[in-house]
Amino acid sequence: MQTHRLSSLCLLILIILMFTSCVSNSAAQRSTQIPYRIISGTVMYPNNLYFPTRVRMEITLTAQNLSSNEQFQLVTQSIRNPQRFPVNFILRYDPNDISRSLEYSLIVELYHEQEESPYLISPTVVLPTLTGDENILVELAPIKEKI
Repeated sequence: MQTHRLSSLCLLILIILMFTSCVSNSAAQRSTQIPYRIISGTVMYPNNLYFPTRVRMEITLTAQNLSSNEQFQLVTQSIRNPQRFPVNFILRYDPNDISRSLEYSLIVELYHEQEESPYLISPTVVLPTLTGDENILVELAPIKEKI
């Protein structure tokens, strides 16, 4: 009977040790994961516009090297077929990709489905610093045709 109790106690101790090691491993894994930062915002249009056709909205965070003028996309989000304005968005980015030597900006473009040129676009929104948790209001405007 005592042997049975002793083996049950040993089994219980092993289970507790295994559980605590699993918990500490998952906590260690969470601490090594990259903590993403977000930019959230709302895209506005002056009119209460409804889109009967298929459209796609592209929200792009770009970076530009001020000394070489080289520009590249950091992250893009596509929203297909928004029905009405305002449209909310969230961009996730890796803070390790952010450098003080670059200037960051946000641009929003609205395309008819299957077209390569946007028909509504936002002015470029320059983001002075990316510290995370920014909340931005962006307003779209029709593209002015070149004369």
